Amino acid sequence: MRQSESCKGCSQARECEKIYERLGKAGGPSIAWMVLVAFLLPIGIFLGVLGVSERVVDGTVAPPYETPVAFVIALLITTGLMLIVSTVVKRLHRNRKCPR
Repeated sequence: MRQSESCKGCSQARECEKIYERLGKAGGPSIAWMVLVAFLLPIGIFLGVLGVSERVVDGTVAPPYETPVAFVIALLITTGLMLIVSTVVKRLHRNRKCPR
């Protein structure tokens, strides 16, 4: 590993090098599913519910309020569903045999 300019005069340069080398080789579980659940799932749910709520609200609410009402409905439903998903994921994680 090549040392940077800031490490040349440091007395602990070798220790830092060993630590970074160890971190680079560290293995761990894939977090792809967690990323999907945390970021993409809420966006997908929100967009889907927004489309459905736009159709439901169409004609039942005065035209200038249709989009804001549909937005609030979608936001509330998405928040509720994500709280449920979060609870399920936490319970599944808690019930695992091997600790992380």
